[in-house]
Amino acid sequence: MYQYSWNAFFPLLVKGFHASASSVEVGFALFVISSTSFQVLSGRISDLRGPRVMGSLGVLAFSFGLILSSLIPSLPLFYATWTLGSIGEGVLYGISLNLAIKWYAERRGLASGLVSMGFGLGGALVNPLIELSNNFRSSMLAIGVASLILLPLFLLSRYPSDVRGSSPGETLRETRFWLIYVSFVLASLPLLVASSSLGELGQYLNSVEYTIATIYFPIASGVGRPIMGYLTDRLGRLRGIDYMTAGILLGTSLVVIGFLGRNLLLLAGIALVGIMGGTTYPLYSALVGDLYGPRYSTANTSLLYTGKIVSGVLGSLIFSSLFQYSNVLGLGFIMGATALSTVSLALLHRITRGAS
Repeated sequence: MYQYSWNAFFPLLVKGFHASASSVEVGFALFVISSTSFQVLSGRISDLRGPRVMGSLGVLAFSFGLILSSLIPSLPLFYATWTLGSIGEGVLYGISLNLAIKWYAERRGLASGLVSMGFGLGGALVNPLIELSNNFRSSMLAIGVASLILLPLFLLSRYPSDVRGSSPGETLRETRFWLIYVSFVLASLPLLVASSSLGELGQYLNSVEYTIATIYFPIASGVGRPIMGYLTDRLGRLRGIDYMTAGILLGTSLVVIGFLGRNLLLLAGIALVGIMGGTTYPLYSALVGDLYGPRYSTANTSLLYTGKIVSGVLGSLIFSSLFQYSNVLGLGFIMGATALSTVSLALLHRITRGAS
């Protein structure tokens, strides 16, 4: 919600606070930083104590972050309330994903893809309502109140007790983990750019085309996850991630061509970036679960997820600054990053073969 509804909320926030686009964009950077960094602590606690307490606290933070954001009068206060809700979303995402990773070892890719799909499809369901509301306050309040229904679900959740795996300290000493980390950061950039800067990339689109893009982008990001997860279960995790990265590179190329040519190839590229880019975290998390076991997977995948801070800052503030200075420089930046992700994947293949 905090990520995939951002493009729908963004123009309403600019209008509602009478603020500049760049100042409102800070909210997205705060989401990325807070939702990822707090996962490290919540993931460690959940692995040791179970998911119920942290999951319940995550629901409350998620809900009240939206409710309070609908009521506050100024942009600085919005930063604080949006950060609270972002922490909640990060906690919920980490726990939900690892319920799949821990319980479904034989179908880890498909299970993690199905769980994470909900985070993309949720945005697709509410984005038309957000845009029809013509203000951010009523829609945030409604979504915040409705999301409290998740509380009893997390009160009933639990992790399996008979599993093993490497601790976070052991995982961090592995070269393979850092290659996974670098590849994840770079491969995630196009998705974060599309999530935070669709308004800039689609500046030449008419209002109908832009609205359509804000609806199908989270759908595309959601539906690709179980499909690619299933394929990696069948083909092998690394081989499937290779196909994912190739798809992201193709989608990014279409975005660049579409923007430079001022045509609808941009929309095709955004769709492909959504389909393939949305699978980065569930697939890389499934890979971490494969390599390091499910016992401490919530903590280990949360360490991986901190890479989203890097890609989020690069894909929002840095990209936006480069793009405003020179469209070509900004577009070249995301193309280069995506291409470099394939290099770290190639090294990971080599090391993994050597370790087997």
